[in-house]
Amino acid sequence: MPYAMNSKQFESVLALSSEERNTHFIGKVADWEQLWAVKNKDGWLVPVTEDNLEYFPVWPHPEYAQKIADEHFPGHVATEISLEEFTNHWLPTFEKDNVKVGVFPNKEWVLWVMEATDLLECLEDECEQYE
Repeated sequence: MPYAMNSKQFESVLALSSEERNTHFIGKVADWEQLWAVKNKDGWLVPVTEDNLEYFPVWPHPEYAQKIADEHFPGHVATEISLEEFTNHWLPTFEKDNVKVGVFPNKEWVLWVMEATDLLECLEDECEQYE
């Protein structure tokens, strides 16, 4: 179950810079132990930039994932990934396959791109604060 959010929070967080949204993402994901990505009948969304950079976009709440994906990639559905699965399976796979993580794209599809190992380190550091 995701955290409660109202429309004012939704808009104010989206108005943050990419770096600030990244910090927000790390905190929320560590706290709630869940994140969201989007997929359709063909699989998970993994865009490729003009310079062949593959990345996996993720959000801290399904409402962000769904509304933003609807604008840019209609037909995709927000899907929950547990923090444990993300850190133990997804991030090592991304590292092996040289796929970056696109943290918290906003309405303009501006996002913070991270190496999988860097995101793992940030999430682990944040989670240690909860122990």
